[in-house]
Amino acid sequence: MRRQIIYPISLAIVILTLAACSSSDEEEVVTETQKYYFLESLQLVEQAGRSLQRKSKTQQDIQGALTRMDQGLKLAFQVENKFLKQLDARLGKNYQRYFIKGIEDYRLGIEAGDRAQQQNGLRLLAQWAKFWAASQSSIEAKLHPQ
Repeated sequence: MRRQIIYPISLAIVILTLAACSSSDEEEVVTETQKYYFLESLQLVEQAGRSLQRKSKTQQDIQGALTRMDQGLKLAFQVENKFLKQLDARLGKNYQRYFIKGIEDYRLGIEAGDRAQQQNGLRLLAQWAKFWAASQSSIEAKLHPQ
């Protein structure tokens, strides 16, 4: 009889321990995924911007840059505000307000042939660049602790 009581209790303890480990592992996976979405979105949009700023570019170069920009925007939408706020209190708001909104306005302006909307997108991306230049080192230190 005593063995029957101990076994269910032991099993419950093992299940709770595994659940705790799984939760921690899951959080680490989520954090790494968020980190990837964030950094890759920045990289893709930066690459696209550099390509579009070159003096000599073909239509294929332009289309490739816009495709990278779209991919970066798609990843940017996957980044959670909670994750960004853990890195910097202002990051979530600025990422949404300047980075994502800037890309959206720029791309929509291109699609609509609306030069003013393109310019607004570029203005917002310039604001993002200003914020990112001032905050990048401290944010990256949190992303890649030693």
